[in-house]
Amino acid sequence: MEIAFALYPSVFPLSSCNKPLDPDVRDRIRKEWDIEKLARRVQWEREVEEHDHDIKERKTREEEERLRLNMFWTDPESHTCTMYGTRKYTARLVNIPGNYNRRVEACMATPIQIHGIEYKAKWCEDHGPRNVTGHWEVDQHEPDCASYWNKYKDLGCASPGSGQRRIEHRLENIPDGGDWREFCATTPANFLEMQFIGSEFCFHTIWGTYGHWVIDDESCN
Repeated sequence: MEIAFALYPSVFPLSSCNKPLDPDVRDRIRKEWDIEKLARRVQWEREVEEHDHDIKERKTREEEERLRLNMFWTDPESHTCTMYGTRKYTARLVNIPGNYNRRVEACMATPIQIHGIEYKAKWCEDHGPRNVTGHWEVDQHEPDCASYWNKYKDLGCASPGSGQRRIEHRLENIPDGGDWREFCATTPANFLEMQFIGSEFCFHTIWGTYGHWVIDDESCN
């Protein structure tokens, strides 16, 4: 059996849409696009600058009003340690007018002195003009919150040929009420001329809290 093929001329005639643009026309269109992109960028930057300026002015007005009203903190109270070297504090913001509707902003902007250092609240609770509470986490001059590592122990290579060694420490001086996970993860460690901001792995047993590190060691290859 023979199969015959027939060739037919294209049914799509050549039109102006198939012709490439003239180089001068193409360059003109590209320049117009570039000019439009630049104009949009300039407009966007101007709007961002105006927005930032408005925010700055608003904060300045709120600060001036806050100082005029003479709001201040009372009943400062220390709480449990939250992590290494850090303790939670609270205080109540007073002298707030009953019709003042920016209590949280005033709470966040009003500094308090703790250990002679000024801090601004980390977060605030607003339960009305007479019950605005600020919360702080102070990480300076809190020696009772300073846990430390003890009983360094080399657990040997992680596995044959792994190139890694396991190290263990026991965590000491966790404050009453402190979360052992937080203290294990944030208590600095220094061994074998290396420094760590906390343990890589933590676990807790009836004998205490332990931290584990896995370090590179060529002798374990």
